[in-house]
Amino acid sequence: MKQRGMVKWQPFASLPEHANYIRKVIYEMNKIERPVLSEDQLNELNEKLYRYSQTKEPVSMTYYHDGYIYEVEGVIVKIELLTKMIIIENNSKRDKFSIENILDIKLK
Repeated sequence: MKQRGMVKWQPFASLPEHANYIRKVIYEMNKIERPVLSEDQLNELNEKLYRYSQTKEPVSMTYYHDGYIYEVEGVIVKIELLTKMIIIENNSKRDKFSIENILDIKLK
């Protein structure tokens, strides 16, 4: 009689739905609330946005999205006041961000 030999156990690989569920739970658990900026911080942020959009210098921007804080680098191409959006370009790639989600912006 031939035996099966050593069986390697891969508990999560054998249950992809379970692994996806665990990743989702961890993602949800690590979320944070949106930081609240003071009136002074908002005024300073507005001044920086205007100044850096005029000078076209590379900036590093910190923003909040879906429970996480991210950072993006690039040049402020445009500020759309009607839609309250900012467009940042980095390596010919343009990204759009809500001004309300911006937490900080500084020169790179």
